[in-house]
Amino acid sequence: MDNSIELLEKTLRKNNVFVTNARKTVFLALLNSEPRTMQELESRINSKINRTSIYRVIELFIGLGIVHKIQIGWKYKIELSDIFIEHHHHISCIKCGKLISVHEHGEIERFINKVTQKYGYTNTSHQLEIQGVCSNCKIIRAR
Repeated sequence: MDNSIELLEKTLRKNNVFVTNARKTVFLALLNSEPRTMQELESRINSKINRTSIYRVIELFIGLGIVHKIQIGWKYKIELSDIFIEHHHHISCIKCGKLISVHEHGEIERFINKVTQKYGYTNTSHQLEIQGVCSNCKIIRAR
């Protein structure tokens, strides 16, 4: 955790942004956790900082590449970027919003690199999300 906080502080300072308690609190609420909705994040922070500040910190963090949004339909969840956690992909259920992190990515990474090279790009980052219906929702739908 100490290395993550140090990396956060370094990232903020490099971008001429102050390290504040609110920013550290939001970061720690996301550290070592599954992707969270804004409501889940607010609940986890538990009134230590106000709602407006949480949203401002998240927008700042998105702009600095500290966190990213995972779109699930018109909703989204927030998680730390690959700077702070192991790179992975997601599968989400379009019915219930369940989100699973996928860490088996050897073939996926090779495919993405092949495609970017084909079109003359250098792969600097990417997000892959698979959307479908989870087994639980599939059972409910079949009834």
